[in-house]
Amino acid sequence: MKKKDVPIKAVIFDLGNVLVNYDVKKAARRFSEAGGISQARIWAHFFLSKFERAYTRGEISNREFYREACRVFKKPVPYKMFKRYWNDIFWENPGMEKLLVRIKRHYPLYLISNTNALHFTHIKREFKLLRHFKKMFPSHEMGASKPDPRIYRLVLKKIGLKPEETVFIDDMKSFVQGARGTGMRAIRFRGLKPLTHSLQKLGIRF
Repeated sequence: MKKKDVPIKAVIFDLGNVLVNYDVKKAARRFSEAGGISQARIWAHFFLSKFERAYTRGEISNREFYREACRVFKKPVPYKMFKRYWNDIFWENPGMEKLLVRIKRHYPLYLISNTNALHFTHIKREFKLLRHFKKMFPSHEMGASKPDPRIYRLVLKKIGLKPEETVFIDDMKSFVQGARGTGMRAIRFRGLKPLTHSLQKLGIRF
């Protein structure tokens, strides 16, 4: 049977810039002011660092990440303030929850996200749209992050489906390619209307 003839049994979403949008620069500006250093130094030190990637894979704790991030600050940034600035960057993508509700009538929903413990805890608390998912697979709990093939394969194993029985939605080209590399069908997210059109082309009911 050709892939296009295999019925889709689950829809898997990314989180950031698909279900909720985010502005990391907002956090960088606040950290710059609070810590007394430039935004460029903040980006170089921990937004684009090896230890930030390790944090995303769950290899270091919240407190370890905080301590390492704060090494560069010229002024002390209390943990409570750090958490607030780190987390206060998200807002819901309009219309996506309504789409989730419609799709959920016909397919189980799953989530694969490159995220970290502080962000994921915050998002689960603040955004009710995550209640529509049967199960969520954040990178820091999986020990792997997109586009590493391991995370897609681990999720497929846990949900008991073949790659071709799923469709994965992500805004990042490399993450979409990573999913396709494991045999999953995948859509690059470019907005609500293009997504609904792409889902319809795949025969997804909603």
